[in-house]
This record gives sequence, C-alpha cells and structure tokens, in this order.
Amino acid sequence: MSELYNDVLKLRCEPLEVVRIGFVGLGVRAKRAVERMMHIEHTEIIAMCDLVQSNIYDAQRIISDNNGKTTITYSDTDGWKRVCEHPDIDLVYICTDWLSHAEISLYAMECGKHVAVEVPAATTLTDCWKLVDTAERRRRHCIMLENCCYDEFELTLLNMVHNGILGEIIHAEGSYLHDLRERISSNDEGGRKWSNWQVEFMNHHIGNPYPTHGLGPVALAMGIHRGDRMKQLVSVSSKCIRSGESRNSLAGNMNSSIITTEKGHTISVQHCIALPHPYSRSFLLNGTKGFAQKYPLPYMALDPEGDRMICGEELSPILQKYTHPFVKQYKEFGEQLCGRRWIDYAMDCRLIYCLHNGLPLDMDVYDAAEWSCLVELTNQSAAADGMPIEIPDFTRGRWQKLQKAEFAL
Repeated sequence: MSELYNDVLKLRCEPLEVVRIGFVGLGVRAKRAVERMMHIEHTEIIAMCDLVQSNIYDAQRIISDNNGKTTITYSDTDGWKRVCEHPDIDLVYICTDWLSHAEISLYAMECGKHVAVEVPAATTLTDCWKLVDTAERRRRHCIMLENCCYDEFELTLLNMVHNGILGEIIHAEGSYLHDLRERISSNDEGGRKWSNWQVEFMNHHIGNPYPTHGLGPVALAMGIHRGDRMKQLVSVSSKCIRSGESRNSLAGNMNSSIITTEKGHTISVQHCIALPHPYSRSFLLNGTKGFAQKYPLPYMALDPEGDRMICGEELSPILQKYTHPFVKQYKEFGEQLCGRRWIDYAMDCRLIYCLHNGLPLDMDVYDAAEWSCLVELTNQSAAADGMPIEIPDFTRGRWQKLQKAEFAL
C-alpha cells in the first residue's frame, strides 16, 4: 500500500505564521531546547509533558523567566498522546527514551503534526519503514534532530564538497568514540547511571546503537539518497572487557562497520563509549582531489600536493573562504546563548525557519530512517560475525531524483 504514496523528498507544507510546539519529554536536552525556542522568532510553546513533575516545573520556569506564555502540562502516562492530539499544535518535539521515539512520532503524524525527534529516530527496521510510510501518507515532516550536521567544520566541508574542492568523495568515516566509563559503570565502581534506559539498551546490543552523530554529516556530504544510496554493510564488534567472554555487554564493546554505496563508495562508522579515547566523531572525507579530517585536529591535503598536510594557520584561510552561511548566521548568538552547543541553536533555527516559510527541511524522514536503521542492521551483522546485510532503499528508487544535499533559503 505504501508504494501508492508520493515521496516526500523536498516536501513543502503550508507556511506557519507561528510554529506552535508541543514538547514530549522534558529531560536535560528538552529543557535546553525549551530555552532555545524562547529566543527564536515565530515560535510558541503550547503544551509539554513529562512523567517527572520536577522536569515540568523546570521547563515552566524557563518559559516564565523568558516572559513566555503559560503552557498546558501533562504528567500522566498518556500525556504524550494529548500533546499530539492538541488542535493548536503544529510541531511535536520529542525528547524521550530511544524505544519510544518511533511510537510517539507515528502517533503525532497520524494526528496531523510535524515531528522533530531526537536520535535515533527508531531502533528497528520495522519502525524505520513505518516512519517513512506514515510521513508519505500523511504528508508531514519528520526530522531527526541530528545536531552534528550543523557543526562548523562539517558545514564548511559540505560547502567545499559542493564547490568541487575535494572532487568525488570516494570514502568517508564517522564515529562516536567517547570515554563515558564514569557514567556507565556500576555503582560499586563509582558510576552514576548504570541502570538508566540508555545503558540498559546498549548492554544488550552488540552492533552500533548510536550511529547518527558520525554518519549524519558524512551522509549529507556523500549525497546519500541525493544521487547515491547506502547499499550494504558489514559490522563486527570486539569482545566485552567486563566479562572477558560475552560480547553481549556495553563495556569494552568497540563496533566497526563498513558501508558500501550504489556508486561504489565506502563509509566507515565506529562506536565505543567504554574504552579510553579522546572524544571523536572522526568526520573524514577522502575525494579524488583532496582529503579532510576533523579529529584530533582539523587538517587537509589538496591536489596538486595531495600528500602534504595542511593544518593550523595555513588551513585557516581555506576554512574561512568556504565557511557555510549558517555558521555566519547562527554561531555568534548561538554561542552567547548555548556556548559550545550553538549547533543545537542553529538546528532549531533552521527547523523553525523552514516551517515558517513552507520550505523543505534540511533533513527528511528518509535521513531519519536510513541513519537509524543501522541500529538494528549492525546488530544483525555483528551477531553473525560480520555477515553482509542489505540496507533497504527507503526512497523506493527515488534517490536519483536529487543530486546533492541542498538547504532551502
């Protein structure tokens, strides 16, 4: 039945004079989002819900401190449904646990709302397809809130790719390597969050449970479902250091995955949060005319001297020349408001701008599905000792309609 629906590539919906928002979940990330929305034009927070009453009080205080209007709040288990059903809400902003993302997103779209959902958008292939099918049938936006796509170096490199500076991108790398042992250790080892939902999910997952921070920016740079598509992956995971026997545990589990594309390009994605490692999302692009990598320090190599490293003061004028317009537009105030998390401000500003003007969003439901499907597919491959797994074409063959990631202005 889903094939009867038109795709939602470059979907345009009715402009919204004011984007009326309902928040589902009011944890740390959501409260930061509430604060940001109070500084973005054409927004109004209509309703909020959370099972923890103190989270509601905190969010209400943020709104009050910024002279916002009184909001409707819910704290019962069905409160999220009432937020989605509210007739005066245009956008449901979802910041709950991973396992509930898809259910709430689907219900919100069925209620006629646009959806902005934290990463990953879904944890199963079935739910990824449901997101696509529902967005197509209901003609609603469903964007995954992948803030790393708005980071300065990533946007600058995207601009360089579009200007042909690196040539055809043959290989890319992205990762989430973050030493979070203090957060995930059991209480008797001095940790503080061993039993939370996030760790519990990853403790039974031997693939990559959190692929989108690394994958998102390189997927945009490589034109995934914009002239190319991810076709197949293989994924392997290390042994578990905690038990020394089973890989079915978070601790010590390094996952490495290789993705091949329809055009014969490759993408490497890694995940580990339980071993010593400086924070890294890798972000590496290797093209026919040049190379660039963000971590541990930004550097490049460009033809005709493709083997010479360009870094530091020599690199600065190149980056300045290709600085993306979004960086110039959002970074200064975003840093005043959010510090190093200014990329969240840029992400929300773009979301509201596009909804207010009836423009296609920077990322769509196909991005949400394609990037999130790695949660299940890497697990399948790693559990089968690296067996190749086909990656579905969520656009159903329409990925060739577009040629690159373009942001509406």
